[in-house]
Amino acid sequence: MHERRRFFRLDDEVVLDFQLLLDDTVCVEQQHKQLNEFQALEQEIGALIHQLRSQNPTIGRLAEVFNQKLNLIAGEQFREQHNADNNGAERVEVNLSACGIAFASREALPKHAKMLLNIQLKPSNTQLVLIGRIVGVDTTDGEKPYLIRTEFENLSETQQELLIQHLFLLQSRHLKQRQETP
Repeated sequence: MHERRRFFRLDDEVVLDFQLLLDDTVCVEQQHKQLNEFQALEQEIGALIHQLRSQNPTIGRLAEVFNQKLNLIAGEQFREQHNADNNGAERVEVNLSACGIAFASREALPKHAKMLLNIQLKPSNTQLVLIGRIVGVDTTDGEKPYLIRTEFENLSETQQELLIQHLFLLQSRHLKQRQETP
């Protein structure tokens, strides 16, 4: 059967941390509410920076770097607060779309299990905490022999928009690099 994807996928590098949710009743509502507010602000800041860059590129770039710095600090604080039950955040290569993520793992994870994914997008340092359902586990070669394929669940419009914006900017950077390479 031909798989039809809802969004395009790109290879990326992010800071990723995850934990399996053993029970659907795990209380992540307060985390999500706070992060949704943070992500809504991030989306608005991104739009304003885009406008500013078109008017004054230097000031726009300064605002962008300043926002990245604030996101980095906020991400570190979040990880410190939620470091008890997780695998430890690390920078990893992933395959990312606006509806899911695939990443290599040292351990096989159970198909259909739910997980809490803490993703820091680079270079913006935007923090996303998403719930995902494992839709596939494949074996690969290498230090991390399992490819975990996860579909995001219950994405807010803001979360999905942040992912789409990130992927658009990532694709733009890749195209620009290709054009600059002789």
